Amino acid sequence: MSRAAEISRPLRPAALLPEAGRFWIRYVPRAWESPEQPWVHLAEGRLGEWGRAAAQKAAAGANVFGLLVQEPLDDVLYLPPVPTRRAAARDKLASSRLVDGTPVVVQLFPGEESTVPSVSGVAFVFDLFPALLARDFERLDKVPSGGTAAWALIPGLTDDPALWDEGCARLAAAGVRCVQAVAPDLSPSDRRRLAERWGTEENEEELFEALFHREPPSERAFARVAQRHGLAPFLPRPLPRSPVLRIENRRIGGVLALIAELWLRLGRSEEQGQAYFRDARWIDETHYDVEAVADEGNLAVLPLDPASRDAVAETVETGEVGLLNELLAEYVGGSENA
Repeated sequence: MSRAAEISRPLRPAALLPEAGRFWIRYVPRAWESPEQPWVHLAEGRLGEWGRAAAQKAAAGANVFGLLVQEPLDDVLYLPPVPTRRAAARDKLASSRLVDGTPVVVQLFPGEESTVPSVSGVAFVFDLFPALLARDFERLDKVPSGGTAAWALIPGLTDDPALWDEGCARLAAAGVRCVQAVAPDLSPSDRRRLAERWGTEENEEELFEALFHREPPSERAFARVAQRHGLAPFLPRPLPRSPVLRIENRRIGGVLALIAELWLRLGRSEEQGQAYFRDARWIDETHYDVEAVADEGNLAVLPLDPASRDAVAETVETGEVGLLNELLAEYVGGSENA
């Protein structure tokens, strides 16, 4: 197959396991044109390609999103940031997928606008990383009210609690609803580029030491600071819309998945945490209408762990789960140094 034919062939998105810590993303395009400024790959918890690497990939013929296969997707599709000239193509794809019922996470930078309609099923996540590197707090004011922001925790650059406090105060004043922390895995080349680009004569040695030897910052410690400003620590799961089937299963599965995430982050039983994760994924994949089964009093016939079964029953009956509220309160409560 020729290089041109290979580039023009529709690409099937990569499939991941949706998790609260990864913004509930399931589907990720295999090729797109990256922006020139630094950004965080929300689905994979790493830094995305930017600057020279992004330009080289674009020159090699990487498409943006237009060739993504058009089969229906029943869970969250991730649309990473793109150069300004590609924004219209990204927005067109996002809008068409929303019509098909596919939930979408659109990653933007503060101040960047999108023509994607603000309807159920779409989540705009504003990547603060470039603004934080530049200490440009006025850009944080441009995250829209009710929006969600992603805060990259990078040793020596964005991990100062005083910076967290100032940034969260600005975001809360702007009406932001959620700020989710991400501690990206940094490759050796990421660390070198960050040290070279943001190191100065005054901080060069200190920054190098932090990037290469300091432990990653704590997402939980950041969540505690954000909570003091009334900011939620996790993006609510974007849900599909009709004509996608068993939408309620996604909501119930999301409850169990968030319980599992918090359970393990709090250091509770690994076995029970994995049971919650396993049952969340089973509910996502099953053809049973779990809500209807619960309403009929037949949850016992489903292959769920007893603790998961109790959580599902409470979710269907009351709309929330006491255990989840307890775990969230513990996760964001107390001192940052606890």
